[in-house]
Amino acid sequence: MRPGDLIAGQPFKAALRMLVVFLALFVLAGWLLFTSVTNSITEELTAQVTSEAVLLQEIYQTSGIDGVRTSLDDLAHIPVPGRTASLFDAGGVSLAGPVSVLPDIVGVERRDMSRLTAGRIKGQYILTLRRFDQYALLVGRDARPVEVAEARLLAGLVGFGAVLSVVVLGLGLRASRHSMQRLMEMEQALAQYSGGDMNARLPVIAQDQFDRVSGQMNRNLDRLSRLVSGYRTTASAIAHDLKTPLSHAQIALHEAADAAEAGQNALPEIEEALRATETLNGVFDTMLRISQIETRTEWTAAPVDLGAVVRKVGGFMAPMAEAQNQVLELDTARAGTVQGDAGMIEQALVNMVKNAVVHAGRGTRITICADGPVLEVADTGPGVADTDLTRLLEPFARGDAARTHEGSGLGLALVRAVADCHGAAISLRNTTPGFAVTLSFANLKKV
Repeated sequence: MRPGDLIAGQPFKAALRMLVVFLALFVLAGWLLFTSVTNSITEELTAQVTSEAVLLQEIYQTSGIDGVRTSLDDLAHIPVPGRTASLFDAGGVSLAGPVSVLPDIVGVERRDMSRLTAGRIKGQYILTLRRFDQYALLVGRDARPVEVAEARLLAGLVGFGAVLSVVVLGLGLRASRHSMQRLMEMEQALAQYSGGDMNARLPVIAQDQFDRVSGQMNRNLDRLSRLVSGYRTTASAIAHDLKTPLSHAQIALHEAADAAEAGQNALPEIEEALRATETLNGVFDTMLRISQIETRTEWTAAPVDLGAVVRKVGGFMAPMAEAQNQVLELDTARAGTVQGDAGMIEQALVNMVKNAVVHAGRGTRITICADGPVLEVADTGPGVADTDLTRLLEPFARGDAARTHEGSGLGLALVRAVADCHGAAISLRNTTPGFAVTLSFANLKKV
């Protein structure tokens, strides 16, 4: 995995964009904090300088200039670092204190003391100048606390910004690497599938966004696998299952030709050939209908009353069941309404009932039930082998017992196509006795 691929990944780009926005806000907040802290310390030093100047001015008012000089001499002997005070006469000559040059100051200002003291005191000081009569009093405090606070605060802010940048970019690279790895796994699975491995599926690990996409793609691959498997088996199934009606038609036509040559009535043989071709036509119509349902991407869903569907199909299939001496029962007491295509659902139920009528046997009982969003057709026939349950939904698949009955093996395949189109679940199971086909819709509207 190349570093360029990680940097080009969307997670890293998102982390970089987020970092730029955060650093912009961080710089703004840092500047506000920096300004607030330095101003607070400066204001504290300014208050101290102003307080000392006011105190010395009061001493001048009470004790005169001699009192001020005495106070300055006392201050000079007290080792208080960072404090200065100087007295000047009207000509700007220093009378007391370390400052030799009288600065031009209005209010409170920050000045370099090395220029005012001929290098005896270095650094920036916060100074205030008070004038009374012909004298000038200069009081100041060392501004080093402000400088130290500025340096430490700036170092802390820069260090925090650097650490934050490294962490965010590191997390972005990690997320990009994880995303790239998942995408490579998905790409590999799809490559395996396109290479012919129909069992290849995308990994589902952490139930995140990738897994939701992988799950949906796996469901699509499952459906595609069924379609491809159906297409692969269609040719051999057609060759096997349609050989009988083709053979019947061929034999009937040969017999009709022989009868015609012998001057006999060829109508029965021709009718037999027509029945065989009608069987073939029905098979191809069913295959076309299944294909249309499986490839149908746009259709309008409408409320479908499952009870009404059961009653309609039951009335339609009743004569066929009576011909087999079968009892057809309808149960719609708890029928629900679902969103779907009424025509497709009716066709699916017709195939479910027809499958039961054909294979349950004479004298059996067939129940068509609509229970909420569930349609079920159950019979009391012999059932099927458990090994056949999983494949009966495939095109042209029939149980061993069904080989003795007419049929193409497409009835339940069409039911499955309708179920897939509606997002419904279809299940087959043996009962005691009998066999049941259940079609369960997940989008129940009301009961």
